[in-house]
Amino acid sequence: MFDFNLIFIPLFGFLVGFLVSTLGGGGGGFYVPILTLVFGVPPHIAVATSLASVLPTTAAGAFSHYREGNVNIRLGLILGIGGIFGTLIGTYIANLIPSLLLEKILGIFVLIMLIPMLKSFIQRYKEQKEREKEREKEKSNENIEDMENTYNIENTEKIVEINGFKKVIASFFGFAGGILAGIFGISGTPPVTAGLYSLGLPAIMVVGTTIFVLIFNSLAGIGGYFVLGKLDIPLILLLSSGSIIGAFLGPKSLKKIDPKIIEKVYGPILISISLVMGLGLLLA
Repeated sequence: MFDFNLIFIPLFGFLVGFLVSTLGGGGGGFYVPILTLVFGVPPHIAVATSLASVLPTTAAGAFSHYREGNVNIRLGLILGIGGIFGTLIGTYIANLIPSLLLEKILGIFVLIMLIPMLKSFIQRYKEQKEREKEREKEKSNENIEDMENTYNIENTEKIVEINGFKKVIASFFGFAGGILAGIFGISGTPPVTAGLYSLGLPAIMVVGTTIFVLIFNSLAGIGGYFVLGKLDIPLILLLSSGSIIGAFLGPKSLKKIDPKIIEKVYGPILISISLVMGLGLLLA
């Protein structure tokens, strides 16, 4: 008899790959619960499979975003190194502490991550309003478009420059994302996006850089769970065959959308997803 999972699992992978490459992430938050509830995969196998399947999704998505200029490599490496240590420690912790207790702790942590995100969103909103007022005053200037482009470039360069203590803060967010990845099999997106967003990257670069950082979490998770013998290679290949295609198409879709719209909706969407995930972990 034909196994319909051969069709539905790659299709599911495609949908997740497309979604996370447009919002930033690796897909673990979708993989684990759906693999367990819909496809009947044992929880431990689902966690390990999720981390492994995240690799092609994030690699494809990060490469596509890099080609579009949406990845801050230097900042991504800082968070990625922290993510490696966090993921390896997370896989170790997962075998020591009851999962229910860990869910409560991490749920609280994700909610705490909302504080800097909310502050950054409010600040960005105020700055956007000020810029809109300035543009209204300059409408009669024939060179207004060039002036705006110059302003935006200077502003972006100023925003993405970090040094000193901010590097430590950035690596901490990466480490926190790795902890989430190692324990729950999720990609570790919330702390990473919270860190990048709070440090002031433009929304579209938060998306691209986040996906780049999650590559490190996936690699570390694969190594950790391989040692534990929890990888299901056929299942990983089925998911990956669809997720790679979806991850490539996502950034191309973003390119067709006005960056101003992305900047307006990204913050609320990101905050809402983090809130739901945090409450879900806390109340589970």
